[in-house]
Amino acid sequence: MHCCDQLDEAIERGSLFCGQKSRIDDGRILNDLDTDYFIRSASTRGYDYLGINYCPFCGRVIGRGLWMAEKKK
Repeated sequence: MHCCDQLDEAIERGSLFCGQKSRIDDGRILNDLDTDYFIRSASTRGYDYLGINYCPFCGRVIGRGLWMAEKKK
């Protein structure tokens, strides 16, 4: 279950990846965010993964690092 239906659909289509960084084995990670959500795009060497902290559809915090910081407040 995710924050919105659009995020669920994007993950189902393969546009976004939801999982641990260690499970990414078909491409490279472009940034070093503490998150389980990545925008996935085709590359000449497989896929590029760009970690994101906010849902691109509803704007809610989805990055693990930011989510934990907000929860502590």
